[in-house]
Amino acid sequence: MRCIPAVNLETDVPFWISKSSFFRHFDQQDFMCRDVEHVVDAYLEEWFHSDSNGNRFFFIPPVSVRQKVTQFISGRHRTAVLLRHLENVPLSFDSRFTTSDEEDWVWSIASGPVEKGVHIELPDFPIRAALP
Repeated sequence: MRCIPAVNLETDVPFWISKSSFFRHFDQQDFMCRDVEHVVDAYLEEWFHSDSNGNRFFFIPPVSVRQKVTQFISGRHRTAVLLRHLENVPLSFDSRFTTSDEEDWVWSIASGPVEKGVHIELPDFPIRAALP
């Protein structure tokens, strides 16, 4: 599925994070605090929006970083779905309160930035109003 990456806030900065980097550097207890082990291969409608030209945008899951520790703001389910099928997942880092040390750390664990306005490929799954 081709779509354009979107962030929740203008201050969010999207990066590609490899699966191995995610499991090595992200707070797994925070990630697993919801039932993300038993996700359905489907998307929720609310994870997307379309513009008047018919472009489909995907809201990248947002996370925050404090003292080099990550915490999900929302998007655990989206991340769990994508981690099962992609080697690199897009995650959006809240930069409003990030120090330069934390910003450097994000760059060190990321595979690279997600280019704004450039289509990305996501797995082809159905889009549903609600998930079981």
